[in-house]
Amino acid sequence: MKAPTPLTQFSLWRSEQLFNIDFAAYTLSHHSFPRHFHDHYVIEMVLEGADGFYCDGKQYTAYPGQLVLINPGEVHTGSTAGDKPLRYFSFYPDRKALQQVAETLDIPIPADLNFPKSLQNLSSLTQKLQRLAVSFMNEADPLNQQEIFFDCMQELLQQDPAKAGNIPGKKDQRVTMLVDFIHAHFREEISLEQMAKLVNLNPFHLTRLFKKTTGLSPYDYLLITRTGYAKQLLRKGYKVQEAAQQAGFYDTSHFNRSLRRMTGTSPRSFLSSKSQYRTSFSREYSVAL
Repeated sequence: MKAPTPLTQFSLWRSEQLFNIDFAAYTLSHHSFPRHFHDHYVIEMVLEGADGFYCDGKQYTAYPGQLVLINPGEVHTGSTAGDKPLRYFSFYPDRKALQQVAETLDIPIPADLNFPKSLQNLSSLTQKLQRLAVSFMNEADPLNQQEIFFDCMQELLQQDPAKAGNIPGKKDQRVTMLVDFIHAHFREEISLEQMAKLVNLNPFHLTRLFKKTTGLSPYDYLLITRTGYAKQLLRKGYKVQEAAQQAGFYDTSHFNRSLRRMTGTSPRSFLSSKSQYRTSFSREYSVAL
């Protein structure tokens, strides 16, 4: 029997009035995202179905009304849990945008803020987030949308402020050096031998240490870093081939596959969704994977 075809439907929004933060509503059917990371936060509320995800070495299942909080740099996955399609609303502020929001609300937060729990039950906050989701889907008045957004963020940023500081890093210093090396040279051809020489390990032990510490192989970490950079170039108006080349991919199809695995969408759909992104914007796509 043939396996069901994964399907992704999504709507994307960005507004200058909301600090140019990306907002999204996804419907996923028989779909899963592999291990990856972002340079921004993921704040997600499940609307229907269930989200089975890995983060910080643990497996979780988020159900309707539960809140998923992923910090920048945390390796995680995401997938539909069960046969029912997964619907969720999420947004993705980076550290700078979150600081700007906090300053506007006059709430002091550390520059390296990390949420202490990946899965939370905050009924009052999720009710407000539901209102925020509806405001995007119904194209509410921008003023009303801003008020709901600030109401949500005030409650989110005031959750356990004493516990929400920097989470002590678990990384081996050698892995930190390797991560820094990848970020500095991801557009170049990198070999295991280069990296092994940097930290005085043989390639096998380097790979095992890196994966044990980060949850990703060195190659997967490199691929995700390149994909993230290529996405930034697409936002700036680069063509797909140019973005792929500048990010270090050896061909466009390699970038296409990587982007589709990470985001559930093709570069073409990604470009279309960004084409009107300077002001509030909503558009839906269906992508068979």
